[in-house]
Amino acid sequence: MNSNQEYKNRALADLEGMWSKAVVATLIFFCISDGVGYILSFLTDDNDSLGNGLRGGWEMLCLPLTWGFGVYFLNLIRREDVSYGRLFDGYRDFRRVFVAVLLSVVAVVVGLVLLVVPGIIVALMLSQTFYIMKDDSQTSAVEAMRKSMKMMEGHKMGLLGLALSFIGWFLLCLLTVGIGFLFLIPYFETTTAHYYEDLKALQGEKDG
Repeated sequence: MNSNQEYKNRALADLEGMWSKAVVATLIFFCISDGVGYILSFLTDDNDSLGNGLRGGWEMLCLPLTWGFGVYFLNLIRREDVSYGRLFDGYRDFRRVFVAVLLSVVAVVVGLVLLVVPGIIVALMLSQTFYIMKDDSQTSAVEAMRKSMKMMEGHKMGLLGLALSFIGWFLLCLLTVGIGFLFLIPYFETTTAHYYEDLKALQGEKDG
């Protein structure tokens, strides 16, 4: 596995000439997932129960979009199709993708409720699930989660360290009233996609 800076350098190299595509994809994702949810809450401000229900329902419908956004940057580093329609690929395999994202979210939330550290560990263990499902359309949601846990054995701290290396950029983005996140998120997602590629290659060597 490479150093954090090496992964970042690879991500920046892939994003060269692709920043506009990555930023617009990020904007589309948040406008649909968060923007519509906010509008629903605003329109039903006088009825909290209805507003929360509508927003919760919308967030559930957006789970496959979350998957599509995650694997979008894997397409990018592989020089595959990165048209904006790829963001909605999860809806073509709705049931499998919906179950995977829902189970992952529930597992992480339960871990966070118990204690913050277990939640972080669970998130790291399941972090490769989306990528695995993209690479193997026959793998079930649960099996992909198991494969992710196996793949992350001995690498959880490595990925955590990589994520923490973005803290400085995160704090800087707060000063931009959130605009900077349109650039930071693609940078982060592209970097972690490269981490998966190396994990996958390493796993292949072990299995071989």
